[in-house]
Amino acid sequence: MKLLDSISFPGSSLAGGMKTGTGDDRYAFDEAAGWACVIDGATDVGPVRIFSAGESDAARYAEIFAAEIVNGPADAREIPQAWFGRLLPRIRAAVEREAKIPLKDAPRASHPTAAATWVRARKGKLEGATLGDSIAIIKTPDGVLSVFGETSKASDEQGRARKVMELSFADRMQWLADVRAIHNTPKGYWVFGVQPEAADHIVHQSIDAPPGTKVLVMTDGFYRLVSPYGRYTDEGLFDAVVTRGLGDLMRELRDMEKSSDDDAKIGRFKTADDATALLIEV
Repeated sequence: MKLLDSISFPGSSLAGGMKTGTGDDRYAFDEAAGWACVIDGATDVGPVRIFSAGESDAARYAEIFAAEIVNGPADAREIPQAWFGRLLPRIRAAVEREAKIPLKDAPRASHPTAAATWVRARKGKLEGATLGDSIAIIKTPDGVLSVFGETSKASDEQGRARKVMELSFADRMQWLADVRAIHNTPKGYWVFGVQPEAADHIVHQSIDAPPGTKVLVMTDGFYRLVSPYGRYTDEGLFDAVVTRGLGDLMRELRDMEKSSDDDAKIGRFKTADDATALLIEV
């Protein structure tokens, strides 16, 4: 696996204005081992912070997630389901070692979560594991296009944001905290969090990936070019990245995110979201 291009830009905060730090996205990869991962830390909305380090709990959790993947990667003989079953308890333990509040005492709305998509080239195939709204678009040398992840999640969030952005800022934050509190429960939806049972809800996919297959792995902030903006189709975005590069596409994306006036109409909680993408060749 070869990393052809990469980019990661912070977006704006829920209160408005661009972030001054690195944002809440992270990525990790190992060309020799043939894997890569994008991680989108969920924006802090809880009443307390649980980490002392990091510009936000979301950023710190994404860093912990990436570090655990690098420090204990999947064995080449191991199927992804078995590896994630081992990985998530390790991530929880790493969080517990660093948290200034025991997780059992922290409000659930403050428990860190993240969306992530992990891909690995192995035995002529590309394996994928996704939880949350991150996406991978794959194109083989003969032009066959595939998508890992659930693209409908982007439009689902857009619909929720249209309604919630009509609320006052205080009511909006309360709604977000209430939703975060039911993450990884039967009443909510599943993401990578501190609940090891989330491993049972990961979307696992696998396709044939002959040499020359290219993969665009991205967080939902970069996928905005497809949904909600509709600037590209999945294939159109992939082809544009290959021909023009991630930097050019990022500039195009940010040009569409200069004003908060249309947040409610478009359906976005933040005018500009953290956006990360990797272009890889198998």
